[in-house]
Amino acid sequence: MASRNLKGARNAFEENDIKKSIEAHDEKPLIDEEDRKEPHKEESGEFIKSIVFGGLDGIMTTFAIVAAATGAGLTRGVILIIAFANLLGDAIGMAVGDYVSEIAEEDQLKLEYKKLEQDIDNNPDEQKSILIELYEKKGFTNSQASRIVELLFPYRKTVTSIMMMEEHGATIDDDSNDEEGGTDYGAIKSALVTFGSFLVCGGIPLLAYLCSGHYNNKGEFDTIFIISIALFIVVLFLLGCFKGYVSNKNWFISGIQMLINGAVTTLVAFWIGYGIEKAQ
Repeated sequence: MASRNLKGARNAFEENDIKKSIEAHDEKPLIDEEDRKEPHKEESGEFIKSIVFGGLDGIMTTFAIVAAATGAGLTRGVILIIAFANLLGDAIGMAVGDYVSEIAEEDQLKLEYKKLEQDIDNNPDEQKSILIELYEKKGFTNSQASRIVELLFPYRKTVTSIMMMEEHGATIDDDSNDEEGGTDYGAIKSALVTFGSFLVCGGIPLLAYLCSGHYNNKGEFDTIFIISIALFIVVLFLLGCFKGYVSNKNWFISGIQMLINGAVTTLVAFWIGYGIEKAQ
């Protein structure tokens, strides 16, 4: 990702320093240790999102099945078999979907990047005008923006990255891809994190049934089901709080919202299972 240092850009303009102008806009400015840590922070943020959203999907879908099967009066053993089979199948599906999504997003960025490079080569004046307008929107005067663009434009990679960030909110990082094995490496890591989170969070409510023994006993609104509900509530609330944190929203309200969502889903699933069992 490209990072933007508007204060540095203004200082570079005043000093007529091309090097500082490039560093103020480059995707890897050599400014200080904190800036060098930014790619790792962004990567960690992406993994946190994979953990949260993978975990939410895992626990919601799995416990809905547990609730429906319990309402239908299936035995504990059958509930475990159905729930674990669904958990594993959905986890694989989520991981594959995450991988495909990451690859598709990166491919689209590369396509837009190449298209922008061609536009800069074929229509430099038009692209200069666009870049000047972008700087003017940030508070620079026309003369300041024009001067900065003239300083930056010989450095095509920097200009392309700036315009990608402004127009698409992201850019490609060839150096990072080369070091870590390319786009596939990041996509595989994200898929594995989603898979693990889905399995772990979705499996927690099943621990009550797994440790209960008496797998031939009929599932009902008993102590085992209540313990499973308690585990479901705790994990769901924590995931909801983390969801609010990574989304820059109130973490407590986000946790409560996820609990309400989970309660509705669970009640609907339970009563559907109960109704089907009574109708037989």
